[in-house]
Amino acid sequence: MAFAVLTKPRTNGHKNGAACTEENELLNTTSVKMTEAPFGGGRSDSDEDDIVEDYDEGVTFKTPCLRGRTALERFLLVVLLVCLVIIIGLAVGLTRPQIMPVTKYCKSSSCVQAAGSLVSSIDWSTNPCDNFYQFACGNWLRTHPIPRGYNHWDRFQELSGHNLYVLSNLIESDTPTGGVSFDKTRAMYKSCMEATSNRRQQILQQFASIIDDIGGWSLSANNSLDQWNFMVGLEKVHKLGAWPFFKLKVEVDEREPTKSNIIKIDLGETVLPSILKPEVNSTGEGGPLPMEVKDSDKLTDIFLEETVHLFTSFGDSLESARARALRMLMIEEHVSQPMLQYHHVHDRFSLFNTMTVAELEYNFTMVNWVQYFLVMGFGVDAETEVVVMYPNYMGNITDFIRTFHDAPESAKGDLRDYLALSVLRSFKQYFERDMFELKQTEEDSIDEPWKRCTFYTNKALGFSTGAMYVKSTGSEDSVKDMERLITFVKIAFKDHLLHKFWMDKGTQKRAEKKVDAIINKISYPSYILNDTFLDKYYEKLVVVPHDWLANLVSWRAFLLEVMNADLRAIPDRKTSWLRPPVTVNAFYSATRNDVIFPIAMFHLPFYIPDGPGAVNFGAMGSIIGHEITHAFDIQGRQYDGEGKLSDWWNKETSKRFKETTICMKDQYSNITVRGARVDGDFTLDENIADNGGLRAAMFAYQMWTEDFGEELQLPGLNMSVYQVFYTSFAQMYCSKWTDAGLYYHLLTDPHTPGSARVNAALANSETFSWAFGCPSGTKMSPRTRCEVW
Repeated sequence: MAFAVLTKPRTNGHKNGAACTEENELLNTTSVKMTEAPFGGGRSDSDEDDIVEDYDEGVTFKTPCLRGRTALERFLLVVLLVCLVIIIGLAVGLTRPQIMPVTKYCKSSSCVQAAGSLVSSIDWSTNPCDNFYQFACGNWLRTHPIPRGYNHWDRFQELSGHNLYVLSNLIESDTPTGGVSFDKTRAMYKSCMEATSNRRQQILQQFASIIDDIGGWSLSANNSLDQWNFMVGLEKVHKLGAWPFFKLKVEVDEREPTKSNIIKIDLGETVLPSILKPEVNSTGEGGPLPMEVKDSDKLTDIFLEETVHLFTSFGDSLESARARALRMLMIEEHVSQPMLQYHHVHDRFSLFNTMTVAELEYNFTMVNWVQYFLVMGFGVDAETEVVVMYPNYMGNITDFIRTFHDAPESAKGDLRDYLALSVLRSFKQYFERDMFELKQTEEDSIDEPWKRCTFYTNKALGFSTGAMYVKSTGSEDSVKDMERLITFVKIAFKDHLLHKFWMDKGTQKRAEKKVDAIINKISYPSYILNDTFLDKYYEKLVVVPHDWLANLVSWRAFLLEVMNADLRAIPDRKTSWLRPPVTVNAFYSATRNDVIFPIAMFHLPFYIPDGPGAVNFGAMGSIIGHEITHAFDIQGRQYDGEGKLSDWWNKETSKRFKETTICMKDQYSNITVRGARVDGDFTLDENIADNGGLRAAMFAYQMWTEDFGEELQLPGLNMSVYQVFYTSFAQMYCSKWTDAGLYYHLLTDPHTPGSARVNAALANSETFSWAFGCPSGTKMSPRTRCEVW
């Protein structure tokens, strides 16, 4: 690659064309220094010419004729001339700027570490103006194969694996570091590690007992349906934390988010994701989909294969299991199909449908709702209000269940089998791959029990594992640095991204107040370091030594108890913390208007303590901006600063906002990744957040350099700080998929795949094109760009 591309661009590169939009918006209200330092390459040619001309004029003079002068006069005149020349020479020497080294590099340990991280992933043979993702991630893609047993690998999983390794060592340590909750954490982890395939028959027998307890199934010793009742079976299955047909949640009441929580009834859990399938070009533009799994028939094949394995694991014959699996597929398709219309619901008002329990009884007769809620532990009566998020879906499920009332016994048996399978599928993920298989596969041989057990122990006792991790690795300096980053990004968002020509002043002012009201939750909640709090919080979580399945059932019961406690509690926006601190991700909650940045993220490639601003703003800064932008994406903007579902936008501004999203929706819908088309509607909110977050971070970094001065370049890169900024952003999303993994990602994940995620957002940034000198019309510098925020 020609290294000339990676030299710092000069200001005069913009004189012959349209200047960078992002640059101009910031420069309009700042000093000339912004053009001379961050965006300039030194003095202008005209300034240098002016200085030279001044010096030439200073040494031009006339002398009178020397003839007729005495020898002494001539001698003194010569001495005078020599002195004058010396004086002028000294003056020139003193007034000219000293020649300094062309480039100085930052040599701190954090700079060296950051530079090493960046350079290790870059593909220098790729022109960044052709494919920036390949430029930024090419070497990482080459040197990081997908681990066996995974269908997806990326920087998030890479860091998560490192953190889980640290956490597993802390859990396995015998050093006393806390109270009873730490003992429960270690017992939970150890019971998982002991649940190996050597105990397969014992564990399958435990599952058989659980199935008998919920009403049995066709493979039970006593499979009579005489005493079986659908409602009782459903209640028991839901108490185990498996959610066929519908799911209960307890969340803040969006009408009064600071005063109460409310029960919500959501879509049920299903296996088939085919109804979420985006448009895939199998014959037209983009060519055939080069994937093993490329249509719903293949997905149903996977469903059938898994179902056969589950049946045969409990003694069913292969032929009988195949017949049963086909009947289970019919039920699954009936349950899944009504969900199709709800895949792209952006209108949050349409999901907040309140009904009394008495109205539930009238509208959805599949269960006795008063009895159901009491069995689930919720103290309700006929007048208690709940939220039915998808009434039409619940109506379809009710009609479907009603068809079994007068059906033959065999059909009722299929419905009972479906409930039992829902339980098995819900718990299957917690065990080794071959626990429900007749024979071991190649993937089973590379199962990593320590990683699986650490992951689920962290999920079950996240506050306890978080306390272990914080006590071992926590740093208050990172918290303070994160607070500064967030402050700069918030100011940038208010001062620049919210100043849109289509936004009326009233809505703009209210939007600024919403940014100010966002609560920052950084690293971990302080109360987890209190052993008394932890022991009290996990008091009702019963952990039995050496029994992983019993502990999983106990954990599910504990989660239901937490839901019941939440329903009785008054919401607290300031102290609630919904994710374990050992989580490599960031979050925004519209109903709480808060952002969460767990301590587990405070590592490269996302962040480095005391690191270069270009690296930290490019990566973590854009993540902060991403989460803040969610407060103003299609769904987030429907909530005010307290998390109340409210139509607080001016109607004309709302209309214009929707118009701005069309460009971005169409842009991403025209992207294909290995022949599979991105769903621009499904991914719209995340794409808005990616683009807005990147712009906010760049503005924030420019303001930061105004306050603290422009940074030294990083060693070994030959890149300007602005080029480092964008490379740091891109390298967060280096990722790889198997064919099936990529397809499933497109079906179920609202984030655009890494390569398209990076290139599309950067192609929308004129500042990026300026930083890398990309000519207009190239792939990374298109003539048409999309911008919402």
